[in-house]
Amino acid sequence: MRAQALICCLLCGVAQAEPPDNLPEPPVGAVSELSKLLGEEFDLLAALDQLDADRKRREKQLEAAEKRRLEMVARRNKAEKEHAESLTRLETERTRIRRRIRVTIELKRVKDWQLLASAGDYATYLRMKHVFKQLLTDDEQRIKDYHEVVKGYDKAKKHLDAELAELTQVEAELNDARQKLERDKAVKQALLESVRTDKAFFAKAERDLDKAATELETRVGNFEEWIGKRLWFRDLRGQYSLPVPGGVISRTFGKSVHPRWSTVTLHRGMDVVPGKKGDKTVRCIYWGKVVYAGWLKGYGNTVIVDHTQGDYTMYAHLERIDVRVGDVLASRDSIGVLGKSGSLDGERLYFELRLGGKPVDPVPWFR
Repeated sequence: MRAQALICCLLCGVAQAEPPDNLPEPPVGAVSELSKLLGEEFDLLAALDQLDADRKRREKQLEAAEKRRLEMVARRNKAEKEHAESLTRLETERTRIRRRIRVTIELKRVKDWQLLASAGDYATYLRMKHVFKQLLTDDEQRIKDYHEVVKGYDKAKKHLDAELAELTQVEAELNDARQKLERDKAVKQALLESVRTDKAFFAKAERDLDKAATELETRVGNFEEWIGKRLWFRDLRGQYSLPVPGGVISRTFGKSVHPRWSTVTLHRGMDVVPGKKGDKTVRCIYWGKVVYAGWLKGYGNTVIVDHTQGDYTMYAHLERIDVRVGDVLASRDSIGVLGKSGSLDGERLYFELRLGGKPVDPVPWFR
């Protein structure tokens, strides 16, 4: 299948080549024939992370191209205005110069003796000759001015042509960025759908999530102890507010049986989704120091807060992170915005509570 070949090419990293332009968007459906992707050497989470990174890069390219297009439209409009003004000046000068050329031709036909004969006296003849000479000089200047107007028109025309050509190129780049962004979204959608509807893909995703959890535990174990502070995080058990104001717990800690595959999976934290008010702000539940703020495979944009004595809270799948490593946060300080980065299950906050570095059920800690 062509859509399957597209995903296979992407995830296997075959020369990182772009799929052919004539490929349709991958359908939302199982990709069960992609048996190669189920091998341990392939990491579905890493592939999804790469798709997210590509999407962000494409979005930035799209934003830059759109900004450049708007600038080019403004420059084109200015060039069109200059061109129109130059054309008006050209037509005005062309009409005027045609009249003056006819007058100049007639003046040049007048001989000195004809001028002297019509003057009546020598003094008048000299004045008339001076006037004739001045008229000829003025007409010659008008012709020179006309040539300058022609040059200005040609310059404005070339400027307009250049601006139009560049605008065409920018619009082509913009369309290309849009197509690539849509392609990345379609590939990710097909891959996520395969995880939801294909048992083998689901099992592969669970194995990769287990690996990511092991890597996370190692990372937490390597955090440098926050010296000089002693907080009483455990004393407030049962009194904390959910990290998402008005949020709802959609999945709890512990083992669960998949309703379709009957497989048992372990959830090491809890999922929180926005409540009726739709507030997506994510807040730190207690005083602490930010020891990690960035991307983690399997978790997306993640913040980990140290509450001393080996106690940590983790906030994952954020759309945006608003804190940095080293920041000391007070209770209910904002740390970011809920999202779906690195998520296999859509928009939500994944929250973990670790005591002594080990995950525990966080639900009893909230009122």
